Amino acid sequence: MRLLVLKELFASGVLAKAHVEPASDDGWVLRVTKCEGEVLTVTLAAEAGEPKRYARQTAALMDAHRIGFRDVTIKLPEEFVREDGAKLGKTR
Repeated sequence: MRLLVLKELFASGVLAKAHVEPASDDGWVLRVTKCEGEVLTVTLAAEAGEPKRYARQTAALMDAHRIGFRDVTIKLPEEFVREDGAKLGKTR
């Protein structure tokens, strides 16, 4: 769903939560949950139905903020490259 529509839904009190999750290929996706439980994925404005892929988590967080969310859940991938060291592997 497009950002503009999601802003309107948030202002109407229809949206409950925002989640940033790893995309199936590379990058991140932003999903929002309606109060009744339906999950919507943020889509590109130019291509109807095409999920918007973010290269960085912060870009997805900025869109969540633009929608109106101030609390966002981030789901980390099983394989996560740590920025504080050269170690690769599963997060604990």
